[in-house]
Amino acid sequence: MRRSKYIVMICSLFALMLTTSCVEELKTENFYTFTGEMITDYLENREERFSDFTYVLGRSGVKELLDAYGNYTCFAPTNEAFALYLAERGKSSVEELTDEECDTISYGHVIKSELDYFLTTDMDNGVLGTANMNDRYIQVYIDSLTGDFYINRDSKIIVKDEELENGVVHVVDHVLMHSIAGLPDLMMENPDISLFCEAMLLTHFQDSLQLYMDDAYVAPGENGVRYDRHGWDTWYPQKRRFGYTGFIETNDVYEKLGIHNIDDLMAYAKRIYDATFPKDAGLYDDDPTHPKNPLNRFVAYHFLDRKIYASEGQLYTFMHYPEGSYDAFDFYETMCKGTILKVQCGRRSEWKLYLNRRWDTQYQVRGSVIDKTASFDGNNGVYYTIDNPLVYSTDVTMKVLNDRMRFDAATLLPELATNGIFRNKEEKCYQIPKGYVKNMIMYQEAVVWYSHPVWGFWCWYGDEIIAMGQYDFAIKLPPVPEGTYEIRYGYVPMVQRGVTQVYVDNIPCGIPIDLTMNAEGTPNPKIGWFSEDGLSAEEIVRNDKAMHNRGYMRAPDTQTMGTNESDMAPTHQNLLRRIVATQYLQNTEDHYIRFRAVDESGEEFMLDYIELCPKSVYDSPIVPEDRH
Repeated sequence: MRRSKYIVMICSLFALMLTTSCVEELKTENFYTFTGEMITDYLENREERFSDFTYVLGRSGVKELLDAYGNYTCFAPTNEAFALYLAERGKSSVEELTDEECDTISYGHVIKSELDYFLTTDMDNGVLGTANMNDRYIQVYIDSLTGDFYINRDSKIIVKDEELENGVVHVVDHVLMHSIAGLPDLMMENPDISLFCEAMLLTHFQDSLQLYMDDAYVAPGENGVRYDRHGWDTWYPQKRRFGYTGFIETNDVYEKLGIHNIDDLMAYAKRIYDATFPKDAGLYDDDPTHPKNPLNRFVAYHFLDRKIYASEGQLYTFMHYPEGSYDAFDFYETMCKGTILKVQCGRRSEWKLYLNRRWDTQYQVRGSVIDKTASFDGNNGVYYTIDNPLVYSTDVTMKVLNDRMRFDAATLLPELATNGIFRNKEEKCYQIPKGYVKNMIMYQEAVVWYSHPVWGFWCWYGDEIIAMGQYDFAIKLPPVPEGTYEIRYGYVPMVQRGVTQVYVDNIPCGIPIDLTMNAEGTPNPKIGWFSEDGLSAEEIVRNDKAMHNRGYMRAPDTQTMGTNESDMAPTHQNLLRRIVATQYLQNTEDHYIRFRAVDESGEEFMLDYIELCPKSVYDSPIVPEDRH
């Protein structure tokens, strides 16, 4: 078992404290005697291989850190790796490196985690779940033929899983490098996507991808800890970064479609976007910098205004999802105004990560596959190559998105992803300061926080938005295709919760919702939840309709409770969807859903997800809405 000696030492110290007077000087001979290697010991004891790395760690002060207890993952470059690194920079010795270079190298090779370190058995194609000490995520590529592990694309692990008392060392054959270029500059370094980059420059869209850090932001707390949530500390974000994610076609993808140059691409974009936005057809063709120009829309639709990695647990997640039966999915607003895209992965998608796919008995739209191994990580963004054009076409608006859309609440807040808060693996809850996320309006100072994913919690995908006290805040709804929708609020009734008033576009939606109803005991008849045990299919359908008429729905049957796929969410009376409004939504306008405490009890509020279900689905006379 990892860190067993550490546990023995703690137990020994604890026993000693119980049997010793609090004023008596502790006798050092009673302490556990450490005999194993720390990471620093491991490196120093192999000086012939790691002397350069040890020197750099010493200059930065990280060497002392790796001599203390903790959970560290260290990627250790050999002396041969440093020789290559120095030669590329015209230097002959690590002593010629500046202090800043030593800091960057040291912090970039070490991950400090509060939970555990990363063995290769914990790695998959994508990124590791915790950032390094430079606040950058380390990318992993596993060669499917050889089984070799590559870090940040070109550094091979040549000795893996050297477990030590305070973590693990992986020996690598190149010094790890992260690009310091902004996303547009990083993209223009890649000749394989030159045609897309030409379109990006023609539209001047690179100007929209320049933000990196909000220098005016000051964290409200020194260390971030303020409130206690389920026995955990709640943190303040210490920085407010901006970031972007791109999904980009290679030149080869365009060639297969007969698109050979920028004129061909402009004609293709016009054909797609004139059909999707017929009112704008022909009005903006002469100005590629206009956001309604077809080529501009084509380019903008390829980007999200958040930095998020295309790996399980980030862009999509199987937490609380029966991945053997269904595809996990989520929806994201793009930088093309008024548009969203769908992300999905799972058994039905052949375990590939798709954008804008729908493949069922009603519609067959293939979508685009993200190559998770072809990722390029820049200072303020990351991009991936895709195998099919990503467009907001009529196939997307009328088929892919002509469906019930369920949005995990935190996906509506881009800054949470960019700043490592969304679905974080550190198991930290973060309080959201007023003004921190652009899609949230706080009408007064309130305690609102993001609760990280937890296996077994009564919520979809395991995470939730929580508020306390006299909260009053609104979240911008995603810009779905224009039409009439049922707007549904997914939540978990519990006895410690209070009463909330819901508004859409500042119009009250019915009477306040008591978030304790159906929490335990006998289901409340006002909700109409019923047990399905012993009921026929016809009786279940009839009772579902009666519950819907009351303005409620049970939880989706694609949600499980923890890892137990036989424990399904619909069997729990305290997992509900509340239909708060039926409203016509226009994607040319911003729409908000607002939650406000209506009493002074200060009891808890909870937001799990938002559903937007088009009339063509919830009121279809041909294909009834499914329970997924």
